[in-house]
Amino acid sequence: MAKETKLMKKEDFKYTMKGSSLWGVLLFVILLLVDQVTKLVADAYFSAEGAKQSIKIIPGWIELCQHYNKGVAFSGLNDAAPWVKVLLIIGTGVLMALFAVFYFKTDKRRSFLRLAVVFIVAGGVGNLIDRLYFKMWLPDAPFGVRDMVMLDFQIFNFGICNFADFFISGGAVMLVLAIAFFDRDAFIPLGKYKALAEEAEKDRKAKEEAKKAAKTAKNTENERNNG
Repeated sequence: MAKETKLMKKEDFKYTMKGSSLWGVLLFVILLLVDQVTKLVADAYFSAEGAKQSIKIIPGWIELCQHYNKGVAFSGLNDAAPWVKVLLIIGTGVLMALFAVFYFKTDKRRSFLRLAVVFIVAGGVGNLIDRLYFKMWLPDAPFGVRDMVMLDFQIFNFGICNFADFFISGGAVMLVLAIAFFDRDAFIPLGKYKALAEEAEKDRKAKEEAKKAAKTAKNTENERNNG
């Protein structure tokens, strides 16, 4: 079978589950629920009377606890002015909206890239919900983004995170891999993305040839009219 026949046509692909945006929406909802449910469970457990302050999963490496982050990653901007935190919230919302638009506009065959975007948006929205609900821009706000997993890998201490942070980090790693290898426009396309890249290049050349032909035809018509 020729290489061209192995790659599903875009017109046919859009009618499959992988070719639909529905799977990404469902995954987004699942990830968001995982983030919010784990935050609620951690809140309920560690806020209960007589609860332990922390639970050691792997002593010295992974520990469960309760922490409220009123800033950004690694508690940065904790003491920032209210307007800075408001800008952070607005900026996060705009960025997540742009990522969402990118997801729906991107060729559905670029599945790895779109998967990365889903993880990033789910994580970003998960933490955005906390920032809005607890009004973290207020100087006297008692709460912030709910964190519950302390990660210390000896070489690098990740601090206290939540599942939204894990989704953002995982999505960022996938995004880098997509840019490098697993996408049609990657620097070194691998697997099916190599075939997609070749197809995209053929489409680009075909469009250029069509433009040249149209320009030549127009010039010819102008010469006839002027002649």
